Amino acid sequence: MKSLCLSAAVLIALASAPAVFANDEPGDGTARSKVKPVRLVSFDGDREFLQTSSRLRVWRPEVAYTLSVDPAGTPTDCQLAERFRMNYVNDKLCEVLLKHHTFEPALDASGTPVEGTYDGRLNYLEMREKE
Repeated sequence: MKSLCLSAAVLIALASAPAVFANDEPGDGTARSKVKPVRLVSFDGDREFLQTSSRLRVWRPEVAYTLSVDPAGTPTDCQLAERFRMNYVNDKLCEVLLKHHTFEPALDASGTPVEGTYDGRLNYLEMREKE
């Protein structure tokens, strides 16, 4: 009897799953609503990021981050995925990231530039190999 109830519950869950996912409307303000997301043109701050990290004694294999990008393609805000205990370290690393990224802005369905975000990851070993 338990297996029959469990099977019925699984079937109901599977049958209702497409209905849950169908509620993703295209204008919900997420990245899905962007016809063309933010595109990285260049990052030329490898050397400065390595120097700043060394000075601040950052001992991680990589740093993941999210940058907010305005309609002109300029990065305006930075959030590190794994923040450091000292806000000073977070702020200094973000300064370098904001200064050295160049983007093409996200575009909406009509081709108008809109705000967007960019998720990036810098690997220290890869940056050191470039030098």
